[in-house]
Amino acid sequence: MTTRLFSCSSEASSQTDERGQTIIEFALVVPLVLLLCLGLAELGFALADQQVVTKLTREGSNLISRDSTLQDAANAMKGMSSRPVDFTNGSSKLIFSVLKRGATTGTANFDQVILYQRYEYGSLPNQSFLQTAGSASFAGPPNYEGNNSDNNTNLRVTNVPANIVSVIGGMIYITEIYSTHPQITPLANMFGVSVPTTLYSIAYF
Repeated sequence: MTTRLFSCSSEASSQTDERGQTIIEFALVVPLVLLLCLGLAELGFALADQQVVTKLTREGSNLISRDSTLQDAANAMKGMSSRPVDFTNGSSKLIFSVLKRGATTGTANFDQVILYQRYEYGSLPNQSFLQTAGSASFAGPPNYEGNNSDNNTNLRVTNVPANIVSVIGGMIYITEIYSTHPQITPLANMFGVSVPTTLYSIAYF
């Protein structure tokens, strides 16, 4: 009889140990699963926003390559924008650039790639990827052409391949968009993992 009671007690103790072990394992696994879920959610959200920015950037270059003025193209872009892109509330920036290979013989910029037109809209401080030889001024709407584009050597673009505009007088149309990306989880503060808070896209036509 004594042996039987001892056996029952051992079985009860074993079951208690198993339950305790299960609780400990659960407590260890849950934070990892939660972190994975948060990471996937944040990454998916960022990729979705990046897709919107990329699509809108391509549309911008398409517009300005079809003989639309930069002013008209910008107005169209404002109407087409959707979350996360909003050019009117300070969360996004639009930059139109038209590169041209100088075509006027006997001038300083003949056969040189210059920043022929430039229009920016939005209050974000981000700057264009394109770099020029110096500061230059541009006329107003609707085309925002560079002043004295034939001879102002400051308009020369210094950080693109020389053959990006291969034909004298030819042009290439570029749109850049910056947009802030609000984070939806505290992932950026966990384990040094983060996603960009500013999204960027550039398109050439």
